[in-house]
Amino acid sequence: MDPIRLQAIELFKQELARRSFWDFCLYYDYDLFSKRPFLKDVATAFQEVTDGEIKSLSVSMPPRAGKSYVTSLFCAWTLGNNPKESVMRNTCTATLYAKFSYDTRAIVLSQTFRDVFPDVRISPDKANLQGWNTTQSKMVGYFGAGVGGTIIGFGASLLAITDDLYTGIETALNETANDKVIQWKQATHDSRMESGCRRIDIGTRWSRDDVIGYQMGNNEYDKSIIVKALDDNNKSFCEAVMTTDEYLDKRNKTAKEIWLAEYQQQPVDILGRMFAQLETIEESDFRKIHKQIEGTIAYVDVSDQGKDYTAVAIAGVIKDKIYIVDYLFTKDNTDVTIPLTASLMNKWNVSYCRVESNSMGAMFSRDLQRQVTKTKILQVHNTTNKMTRILMQSAFILQKMTFVLYRNSSCRTFLENTYTFSKEGKNKNDDAPDCLAGLSMFTQSMFKSLRY
Repeated sequence: MDPIRLQAIELFKQELARRSFWDFCLYYDYDLFSKRPFLKDVATAFQEVTDGEIKSLSVSMPPRAGKSYVTSLFCAWTLGNNPKESVMRNTCTATLYAKFSYDTRAIVLSQTFRDVFPDVRISPDKANLQGWNTTQSKMVGYFGAGVGGTIIGFGASLLAITDDLYTGIETALNETANDKVIQWKQATHDSRMESGCRRIDIGTRWSRDDVIGYQMGNNEYDKSIIVKALDDNNKSFCEAVMTTDEYLDKRNKTAKEIWLAEYQQQPVDILGRMFAQLETIEESDFRKIHKQIEGTIAYVDVSDQGKDYTAVAIAGVIKDKIYIVDYLFTKDNTDVTIPLTASLMNKWNVSYCRVESNSMGAMFSRDLQRQVTKTKILQVHNTTNKMTRILMQSAFILQKMTFVLYRNSSCRTFLENTYTFSKEGKNKNDDAPDCLAGLSMFTQSMFKSLRY
């Protein structure tokens, strides 16, 4: 083709990319966006916000759908068209905010972006991840923080975004933690929105009472986009993200409540949830005090021949508080669970460990004793049923125990199983709360001052 004609076509594409956010997405990463046509609706809604057609938008989609990537592109495109204005983007942690800031800045620094917006550059005098400017910025171009962080001296003139304010279901289904997220959004995020600033809230719908649910209840959104992993015909919303068969397989392997929330955007109702208000502490904060632990004990609820989970919880006592310092929650067989349990016992210098003496408990106890160095393994036979034990110990668990939040799968699944336990109706699985009930009784027998 004639070089002049090719150049004319390229200039035309660049002009389209400047005017249309969806065309910018295709121009920047055609291979990805051409295979994900559902993102066109998201991109169109994003542009409606900056164009002033709507003032507020919520977006919820399954994992790996590309919502954070398209949001980073949108922040860059918005600044490209409005380099004097400012964009705020807040997320669940400072670490994730730094990643999003880096990703957005990398887009602005890319040659593709410069081809579309040749006059927009990042100011060299303020180019850190906490906040950075374009050369045309009045004060700051892009800034934000993680939930709980401070935002001092900055204001969002054009756009304010929250991008996944929850680390997972353990935060969203914990009433105390959820209230803190909502309060932080209102007191910190919302307070940085200048007059005329528009907002977008993005995230997985873990709870009906999460930030998006709370604001939906107050009719605060002009538009909401909800993308489900499987449609009404059980077909994948996008085969390029995950095939129908893969989603069906994942649905079969995932707890119903988690599947409905994380993949179908049908949030879990916390009504009737016995442990919705567990006290938690972030791992980073716990590290500051963990050397004060006065003693550690553990409880093991052994799965009955693979039908349920093997649940392990380790408790460390600091003064008059009980910290659940580590977890194991798995359906693996004893060849795997015994060495893993022994490793946890040794790691935390556990003095005593109770093992529930069901059909597998005796064998588990015997083999575990051989693999631990300092821990005395004790067997216990429970005569009351699970629900009764859990009900009787629920007050102690809620008022005396603090749970350390780790980013590993055992912690997440253990707490998910606890948070989703309902005192009303049937529970698909109750091994984690039953383990905690056993640990509660054991703790009170070992530490007389902590009796409830």
